[in-house]
Amino acid sequence: MKNKFLLLTWLLAVPLLWGGCDKPLFKPDRGSIAQPDELPPITTTGEGNFACKINGVNWQRCGGGFLQSSILGNWSPNYKIFQISGMRRSCEGFDDSIYLNAIVDSAGFYPLKRAHFDDFNLDCQDVADPYVLQEGASNWVEILNLDTDEFIVSGTFQCTLVHEGCGDTLFITDGRFDYDWAN
Repeated sequence: MKNKFLLLTWLLAVPLLWGGCDKPLFKPDRGSIAQPDELPPITTTGEGNFACKINGVNWQRCGGGFLQSSILGNWSPNYKIFQISGMRRSCEGFDDSIYLNAIVDSAGFYPLKRAHFDDFNLDCQDVADPYVLQEGASNWVEILNLDTDEFIVSGTFQCTLVHEGCGDTLFITDGRFDYDWAN
């Protein structure tokens, strides 16, 4: 009888203890999370925007800080390479990132040399195995403003990414960024 009482006490106490955990036991349904109705406007003044549509759904960074959500960029004047990423949208149930790389030296259209997408909520993919550019697709970036004196780069982009293990294709359209890499 004593063992049954201890077992019953344990079965009742464990669910109550779970309620005190900071980490959720399940991830929210991302389809139920509100998305921005509109993407931010295309700007060229270093506003800090990075957004696009992924398969028709708005994707916009949220928050700030390297491990949360931010824009990162790097300009290498010796090699004329600029790379930018909408690093880690880690808020409101999302944990993903977009990375773009193109060799640019002024305003104009350029082919994307590299691009990838990581979704840390997917079981079929991890950071060492991202979605990558689909060869032969229309993968480009248009630099609208590259001001190396004011440290601003702005532009638009589109690309198609694939992941063999996940078995799907991501169509990234209406991309835009406006970044001040000095701040």
